Amino acid sequence: MHGLHKLLFFCVLICVEENALGSEIIHGQTVPDDLMLYMASVQNDKGIHLCGGFLISEDFVVTAAHCDPKGKPISVVLGTHDLNKVNETMRYQVEKCKHPSYKDVGSGNDIMLLKLSTKAKLGHRVQPVQLPKTEMKVKDKAKCRVAGWGRTSTNSKTSPVLRVAGVSIINHKTCQKEWATVRRPPLPKNIICAGGYGTDKGFCRGDSGGPLVHGGVAVGVVSFNMGYNCDYPNVPNVYTDVSKFLPWIKKSLKKRSCYKGGSRSCRVYKKAIFTAHQQQVELSLTIMHRLHNFLLLLVLANLGRNALGSKIINGKKVDENSMLYMASVQNNRVHDCGGFLISEDFVLTAAHCDKSSLSVVLGTHDLRNVDDSMRYSVKKCKHPSYESIDKGNDIMLLKLSHKAQLGDKVQTVPLPSQDMDLKENEQCLVAGWGSTTSHGASVKELLQADVSIIQTDLCKEKWNDIIPDSVICAGGYGTDKGFCQGDSGGPLVCNGIAVGVVSFNKNLNCRYPDVPNVYTDISKFLPWIKMTLELNDC
Repeated sequence: MHGLHKLLFFCVLICVEENALGSEIIHGQTVPDDLMLYMASVQNDKGIHLCGGFLISEDFVVTAAHCDPKGKPISVVLGTHDLNKVNETMRYQVEKCKHPSYKDVGSGNDIMLLKLSTKAKLGHRVQPVQLPKTEMKVKDKAKCRVAGWGRTSTNSKTSPVLRVAGVSIINHKTCQKEWATVRRPPLPKNIICAGGYGTDKGFCRGDSGGPLVHGGVAVGVVSFNMGYNCDYPNVPNVYTDVSKFLPWIKKSLKKRSCYKGGSRSCRVYKKAIFTAHQQQVELSLTIMHRLHNFLLLLVLANLGRNALGSKIINGKKVDENSMLYMASVQNNRVHDCGGFLISEDFVLTAAHCDKSSLSVVLGTHDLRNVDDSMRYSVKKCKHPSYESIDKGNDIMLLKLSHKAQLGDKVQTVPLPSQDMDLKENEQCLVAGWGSTTSHGASVKELLQADVSIIQTDLCKEKWNDIIPDSVICAGGYGTDKGFCQGDSGGPLVCNGIAVGVVSFNKNLNCRYPDVPNVYTDISKFLPWIKMTLELNDC
């Protein structure tokens, strides 16, 4: 009987392996062009899409080990979500590095690194995704995303456009139990189960090797489902758990080649041979790049600390019947930042406002009059590209623990409908709680100030070209009005529309006029915001 089980298991997984290759997204939606910039199309020697993958560094893409077409060459395409728009500048030749313990899908270890022939050109079309920092277990029912190219149902044609679907983590014991109904041997070790069970969403034929993403971190690699059946719900979809393979991944990245590990051999890449002149040039460029980053970080690290929770200078008290979208973002129940309600479920604020114990207060302009009915626990959704203020992307969504009660005290504020550029000198307003002078005592009542839009080139000039992209400048320069310490994350509102998020000013100096105040430009992040709101999760 044991031998029969093995034979049946082998037959099932041969079918699984064939049918998983290039699994595709079921009941998903199109991914906006400026999101999931780490997605990679793994293609055969004829330029036909085989599998998904994801960029984790300038040199490496992660995919599934079963995506190797038996010794034939493959390439990777980066920088496009539409496979009808591929040019040769997007294509990278690769060296394959399967995990040394991989045998077949049924045995697990279904993960492979692809070493790019040249470093990926990072920019507005290509960015790596973060991996877990340590071994981890994603909580049951945690919301995740899976993305890929391909068919949208069992018998449909493939789609050249990248699609994404929201899926939830499935308890491991439940996953084992459900899979036991279709085969006897247990699932392989070091896997994650999500989607395909208890939902009509998941993957099918067309995107093996793609990422399972949770909170902006790639936690899994698409491995297999149940044969060709994508008419979900059936049994859970199965992913390789990335966190269990971090030592191997880190050693390979450090060596910039395949890490052999264990007793199994792994293909080792040829070392690049540099002339002494090339080495000298590369070293000089590296030093200059690091020096530039250090100086920028030195200025903006101090700037970032002093920007947190900036407050309104030379403003006036806000009428209690206006700006009903204003939110006090609190740490340990003490006001720390501003924010603003954009839907019944979400508040928008600055990413640098992230603290350990955040909550949101809605429905009052006076922080002395807060009761528990006004307070909401939140889930933090930082923009996936945010690292620090100096690099931009200083924006964060806070998902409320329950829907806000809209009424005469709480309302949402509209966002721009599309990418937009504001006119120079256009009149706007900024609002927040806090001190009204540099180093002054904070105030409990919401204040607002009128500010004017400052032309971007002038703003960069005054800031010595160190401000990040996708920002708006207004107030603080050529005026005595602006923000200071106490209301980062609050809105810049023009014609009743929230167009910016308070990001930073210059140190603790609120004695304006000074350099312009800087806001994150909301219109540049609309695809990310809209997709998060549609999926109703990070």
